[in-house]
Amino acid sequence: MTPSPDLPIHKIDLSQAKLEDARRFPGCVLMLGCEICGWVKGYDVAKIISRLYELRDGGFQTPVADVARSVKHLCPKCRGRHWSTHLAYPAHVTERESRRLANQYRN
Repeated sequence: MTPSPDLPIHKIDLSQAKLEDARRFPGCVLMLGCEICGWVKGYDVAKIISRLYELRDGGFQTPVADVARSVKHLCPKCRGRHWSTHLAYPAHVTERESRRLANQYRN
């Protein structure tokens, strides 16, 4: 999946990552992307976890790659259903911002 040029992201490479692993990376988001056209959008991990609990389809222990199977809507760009998910930092979250958020969460 290639991100669209208007949304630069920094992918976090974790194999077999679970949603609870997002706590170790302050400021990261869950990136939902279409494998066909490359459309991507970031979502707050806490909101995804609560939504999965509401749907009784997962929770903290849900692997990040399995979140894509819970997506029922079509891609707004190509109208396909070939989703992939991964954790990533949005472009506005720098290393300094990440450290600030980690200190904020810790204190």
